[in-house]
Amino acid sequence: MRVLFINVYSLENAYQLWEKGISGSHHVWGKVELDSNGKLETIILPHIKYPLLNRIGKWFGIGFLDQQIRVLLSLKKFDVLYSPYSSGNTKFLSVLKLFGLFRKPIVVTLHQPYFGAKHKHLSIIHFFRKKMFSSYDACIFLSPKLKKDTLREFNLDVKGNAKYSLTQWGPDQSWIKKYAHHLLPREQCTYFISAGHTDRDFETLIEAFRGLDFKLKIFCTPKSIPKYVNLPKNVYLNWDVTRSQDLIDEYKHSIAILIPLKYPKHKEGCQGMTSLQDVVVHRKPTIMTKNLSINIDVEKEGFGMFVPMYDVLAWKKLLTHIHDNQEAWEKMCVNSDRVLREKFNSKIFGDHLEKVILKVGKSNPKS
Repeated sequence: MRVLFINVYSLENAYQLWEKGISGSHHVWGKVELDSNGKLETIILPHIKYPLLNRIGKWFGIGFLDQQIRVLLSLKKFDVLYSPYSSGNTKFLSVLKLFGLFRKPIVVTLHQPYFGAKHKHLSIIHFFRKKMFSSYDACIFLSPKLKKDTLREFNLDVKGNAKYSLTQWGPDQSWIKKYAHHLLPREQCTYFISAGHTDRDFETLIEAFRGLDFKLKIFCTPKSIPKYVNLPKNVYLNWDVTRSQDLIDEYKHSIAILIPLKYPKHKEGCQGMTSLQDVVVHRKPTIMTKNLSINIDVEKEGFGMFVPMYDVLAWKKLLTHIHDNQEAWEKMCVNSDRVLREKFNSKIFGDHLEKVILKVGKSNPKS
């Protein structure tokens, strides 16, 4: 059975980084694990070939039209289409599928709200988008709440519907072993660290460190540089280093990895999910903005704590607690390592993806 991978960022580049040992397999969204298991043949569609088609697609609100046209030209080369970002690059195909013009099975993962799910007041548009969502042959949700909310928004059966499943997307343990360090003693961990760019609230975090005696290192992108004029002396800001591999030594010497978030309620999804992978990879504690849709509960698992959005005082309180309480810090480090091994890694995701694709493929032998 042949599976064609399409994505909103270059999977061929992500795969090359994995081959070179620069990045983990989780950024290739299951391909490495499927290849290792040997039950499926995986093919990555080159990310961009005809940029003009993408520009045309934007006029009609269709992202990555280039990819979708090339999928239609490759129907004999695959049996199942897989997209980790659902509507991001399958909108045109799902419309065609809705009208019976595209019959290949589509499997998607969902870690953000499905487009249009919040437009119930536009009944015709909502009805049409519900039909498009239902055209997927299988949807793998990465968050229990996101699954519940999405199916409820579209008035779909939450129980007993086999096409909607749930799993974890976690880091690549094989890659981790190449760079794993023994957890340093607490006295050698001398600062807090926060890295990322999507929906980050670095402004609140910076304000929380004002007046505290410990340091913060922020690693962001040029697009996510916090809007701050009077930066406290205990806060260091860097927007040149963004790859996890380049931050390994920085993470190693950190006390905890901080994940400050901000986003409107209707866009609540798995924000912070990638940073959580860095947390468990380096067996560190975390403090993060409360997100009910995150794919793993850091408080229940015992390796982190939540703070309300924009709450400077709550940040100050928990930062001081984790800085001063070595026993609590050590316990959270142990739990972080346990979660990586038992609940939150790329093999768990790959095994689940394989089961879903095999089931969908066998159900559509003539597609």
